[in-house]
Amino acid sequence: MKLIKYFTALSVILLIAGCVRSLYPLFTEDDLIINPQLIGTWTERNGKNIWIFEKSGEKSYELRYFQSEYGDVLGKMERGDTAKFIAQLGKLGKYYFLDISPGETNTKVKNGFYNFHLLPVHSISRIWIEGDTLRLSLLDNDWLKKMIDNNAFKISHSRINDQIILTATTEELQDFVVRYAENSKAFPKLGELHRTK
Repeated sequence: MKLIKYFTALSVILLIAGCVRSLYPLFTEDDLIINPQLIGTWTERNGKNIWIFEKSGEKSYELRYFQSEYGDVLGKMERGDTAKFIAQLGKLGKYYFLDISPGETNTKVKNGFYNFHLLPVHSISRIWIEGDTLRLSLLDNDWLKKMIDNNAFKISHSRINDQIILTATTEELQDFVVRYAENSKAFPKLGELHRTK
């Protein structure tokens, strides 16, 4: 049951943020970096949701995200769970980006057929770390959909209902995010976190 809540929470987070999901990671192994400034506990402005980044291996982080309020499909609010993610940081050109994907998926539900249907996706954020402030902006789904619909550019993708799922290769994703890194419509809604530990 917790795994179902975990993936539902992830879906809600991604849908609320209006961010784009990708089947492939943004970075190759050679692109990954560790920035000690990212390690720590960060709290959103409202003080409710908590992001904890810890180094995990040579070139990645474990992100534990605590969501203080969780709304299920019926809109009922309850205390949220802590979910674990893999977070990878990289620098492309002069810009820093974060790639977040679900951590281990099959520890709670012991059902191979169910687990077979869970597909980890990646979300892409542009980030800025300035002292004890972490700002991040997720690649926006509405902007991407509008640009694709207007034939402004071509990028490999699929649509599931109103959501874009990028199917572009890592190399294509990198070219894309660097090209639009300074576009405030591509990377809007700057979220701000503050270090608490």
